[in-house]
Amino acid sequence: MSLSTKNTIKLENLTFFAFHGLNEEEIKDGQDFILNVDISYNLANSCDSIDSTIDYIDLYKIVKSSFSEKRFNLLESLANKLIIDIKSSYESIYYIKISIRKPSISIGSNKDFINVETEYIK
Repeated sequence: MSLSTKNTIKLENLTFFAFHGLNEEEIKDGQDFILNVDISYNLANSCDSIDSTIDYIDLYKIVKSSFSEKRFNLLESLANKLIIDIKSSYESIYYIKISIRKPSISIGSNKDFINVETEYIK
C-alpha cells in the first residue's frame, strides 16, 4: 500500500543581486533582494530516493536562473515568473508562495519593510 503525503520545501532568506524596480537608482545600480520560496507537493510513494521527490538543489537553481533571466519593474511580475517556472518543472506541486523583500529601500526612518508575496494554489 502506498501513501500519498503532503510535503513542503522552504527555501528561506535567499539573497540575489539584480536590477529589478521602477526607480532610476534601482535600474542603474541594482540592489539585493531576499526571497523566501515555499512549495507543497504530493509524494506518491515512500521510496527513499531523490528521484521520487523534489530536489531542493534543483529548485534553488530554477529560482536563481529565473530571478536573473529578465529585469522586471514590478516584484509581482517577477514573483509570477518564478511561479510559472517552478510549476512547469514539477507536476506534483499544488501550492507555491513567493516572498520578495527589498532590504535596502528606506522611506523616512523605515528600512527593510518592502515585502511582496504572491501565491499559487492548484
